[in-house]
Amino acid sequence: MFIKDILLSNKNSSKVAIKYSNEGMTYAQLLGTTIFFAELIRSYYTGSKNVGIFLPNSMQYAVAYFTITLLDKVIVPIGIQAKKAEIQSTVEYCELGLIITNNQYIEALKDSLNDTEYMVTIFNIDDESFLKAGLAKKDFENIKESVEIDENSVAIMLHTSGTTSNPKRVMLTHKNLITNIKSNIDSLKLTENDICLIALPMFFGYCNTAQFLTHLYLGATIVIMDEMFIPNSFFKLVQEEGITNFTGVPSMLLMLLSYRNRFKYDISSLRYVCFGGGNMPVEKLKQLIEDFPTVGFVQTYGQTEASPRATCLLPDDSLRKLGSVGKPIPNVKVRIVDDSGVDVGIGQMGEIIIQGDNVMKGYYKRPEETAKVKRNNWLYTGDLGRYDEDGYIYLVGRKKNIIISGGLNIYPEEVEELLMCHPSVKEACVVGEEHDLLGEIPVAKVVLKEPQTVGEGELINYCLENLAGYKAPVKVYFIQEFSKTANGKIKRY
Repeated sequence: MFIKDILLSNKNSSKVAIKYSNEGMTYAQLLGTTIFFAELIRSYYTGSKNVGIFLPNSMQYAVAYFTITLLDKVIVPIGIQAKKAEIQSTVEYCELGLIITNNQYIEALKDSLNDTEYMVTIFNIDDESFLKAGLAKKDFENIKESVEIDENSVAIMLHTSGTTSNPKRVMLTHKNLITNIKSNIDSLKLTENDICLIALPMFFGYCNTAQFLTHLYLGATIVIMDEMFIPNSFFKLVQEEGITNFTGVPSMLLMLLSYRNRFKYDISSLRYVCFGGGNMPVEKLKQLIEDFPTVGFVQTYGQTEASPRATCLLPDDSLRKLGSVGKPIPNVKVRIVDDSGVDVGIGQMGEIIIQGDNVMKGYYKRPEETAKVKRNNWLYTGDLGRYDEDGYIYLVGRKKNIIISGGLNIYPEEVEELLMCHPSVKEACVVGEEHDLLGEIPVAKVVLKEPQTVGEGELINYCLENLAGYKAPVKVYFIQEFSKTANGKIKRY
């Protein structure tokens, strides 16, 4: 099965597939629109297999996504927060020949690419009559069959760790994604009657599979939040749209908990609130469960490299095993091992490793990096955990050098690389600092070439000008020197 078959299986459905900003698009209209744009692009574009999307959460994002799959090409999402250097890096590294965007973002995209030697075609999805395209009569039976790809071909490449000059993308195949979709459905007993609310960025692995693809696969309905996530909008949408499930990050849940009017809405339709991607304070989670007894809170764990979901703690166990990420979802195997790859005992700490058809094909153009994490058919996550006596998994820490702020992954090396480009900076180290709402925030420790040649504000602004805003350090600490290991590496902690 291919990702495009998700739409083809619902090709005649008049049910609303996606709602956004008071507009709805049925499954038939969604497929018709994607066929329209796929035929248009196919008529003149014969370039690279990798195609970018530079769009915000919207129906246009969904159309662009499935247009690329109908063309049997590889989806490469680029976050709209990305700055010039990040965009250029992605285009060149992923060898993008085409990027789909709209009127709102086309100038920023052109500006980012105006001094690159790499030739890119920009497709403005607003150039055509977007919504009318979906109303056009299309011959669904004559959709081009996939002859050059199979289920093990790459469907999407999602960003993960790496620097601007040395980026890294996870290659997920059609089989990876379909496997994780089915596991997610089986785990939560989701049905075509579910109505899912999306507030996370759709280019997140978490949202991409567990929400976006899963609910379209079911023939369910997706409601995309058309504004920044705030509690008032969340509760209002749940009440008005009859939302049955939502997936967020801990910072979103903490916002709901602090909202004084949280009991004034009818949220009886809401069956599940799934969350992951950061630390959720146990006492706060307990309060949420007690405040909303009719809602099932599901703590999840996974990685982009695993498509991404690997485990979940179901509502029946949410208080009994408070703080656990649960057990593996169907068709996923999880072990906790020591440095020799031997399974650890109950209560002992080890590295979490994952096996299943959901595990990535590898890192794009990074066979050596792939070999480090995919060993003996297991994905070594770099996350540390332990089992309890009932086999439930608890996260303990991370081997990987990563900061998770408000559910967003920040890779310190990328920020450090940029800071080191500043003429006043001699050395830099970026670490996570605890934060009540976001879990962690990035902060920079900096050694200057000459004392007092640059201030904290200037360095923060320098980062904001060159990186997506969430990656920029919130604070800068100026120090005299770093403690270092025997081979000269900076000790991070």
